[in-house]
Amino acid sequence: MKLKKHILFLILGLALVAVSAVLFTRRAIPVASQSQTVVLTDWIYGSGGSLDVMVTYPEKLETGRKNLITVTYQADKALESVLDDGVVLDLELSMVKTVIQPQKRVLIPVENGRKTFIWEVEPFNAGFAKAKVALAMGDNSLSGNYAITAQQEITFSMEITESTSATKGSLIVWGFVCLAGGLLSLLTAHLFNKKQPPKRRK
Repeated sequence: MKLKKHILFLILGLALVAVSAVLFTRRAIPVASQSQTVVLTDWIYGSGGSLDVMVTYPEKLETGRKNLITVTYQADKALESVLDDGVVLDLELSMVKTVIQPQKRVLIPVENGRKTFIWEVEPFNAGFAKAKVALAMGDNSLSGNYAITAQQEITFSMEITESTSATKGSLIVWGFVCLAGGLLSLLTAHLFNKKQPPKRRK
């Protein structure tokens, strides 16, 4: 017995919608990450305050893709009292065979509240990468022309894998394609079903 057209389109539509759900789920899975925290004390103004800094990095990187390393920092109440005099966070990320954006060393004026800075790193080759973040705190006289004098250092290593063709960007594109195809098939099934002649009663 042959299946009617509206049933075929119904099955196809439901299958495509299910595939799109799988693709969207894979897109939403977060990359596993690790965090390390350090405290930078105020040696500039002697306020007795400190700057809490947390560096978060992925456990795995992919070649040919931008991976994020996040620095979150916040001054305590004592340090906030001298921020108007000028406090600068000096950060430098060291990783070999890697493109680092916007740049490997940054000088960030410290402001009230919790703030975040993000590095984008793109490794060249698969393997393992060792990274180091040097941190220091100073006043407005800090200059990138001189090497950083680190107060604290955070070191970590990450596995680097070859980027697959199914990147997260392509997953979401194919997810929308499958969803659109599934909805179109369901609509077609509904239209075919409406065109079916009513059954005659015996």
